[in-house]
Amino acid sequence: QGRLRGRSLGARDNGTGIVAALAAAEACSDPSVGILITGAEEFGLVGARVFARLAGDLQNVEFVNIDTVDQKGCLYLVSHNSAGERLARHLEPSLSSLALPLKRRRLPLGIFVDSAPLARAHAPAITIGRLTWDTLRRIHTAADTPDGLSMDTAHRVGKAIVSN
Repeated sequence: QGRLRGRSLGARDNGTGIVAALAAAEACSDPSVGILITGAEEFGLVGARVFARLAGDLQNVEFVNIDTVDQKGCLYLVSHNSAGERLARHLEPSLSSLALPLKRRRLPLGIFVDSAPLARAHAPAITIGRLTWDTLRRIHTAADTPDGLSMDTAHRVGKAIVSN
C-alpha cells in the first residue's frame, strides 16, 4: 500500500549490502560469525522483526546491518542505544582504515533499518551505510540501477568489518 511497486532493481539499497556481507564472509575465518540476510525491509522490517521475535535471547549477539553502501558520501555507523554505540566504537578503527569520511550517529527519524528491531530485542546492533541525498532520492525507485555504481566500496567495507 506504500509507494513501493517493485520497480526498483535495488542495486544500491540491497545489492551493495549483500556484496559487503559476502565480502565479510569471504574474509572471515571465525566459525562463530554468521550472516543473516533478512527480507521485506521495505515493508516494515518484517524479516528482522520476525527473526528478533523467534531468535530468543540476543543480548550477546552482535549485529552489523550493512545497508546502501554507495561509492560517494559519508560512511555512517548508526546506533540505536548504548550497546550499539559500543559496537560502533569497536568497529570504527577498522572502518577508519578505509580513509572515507566517517560519522557515528543515531538513527534519524523516518528512516527504517533492519538493525532497529534487533536493538529493540536487546542485541548490540548497528547499521553501516554510505550515501548522499542523491542516493536517497534513487533508492526504492526505478533509478536504483547498477548504472554508474561501483561495488568496490561495499567490498572494502565488508572486508574491513571482519579485519577487526
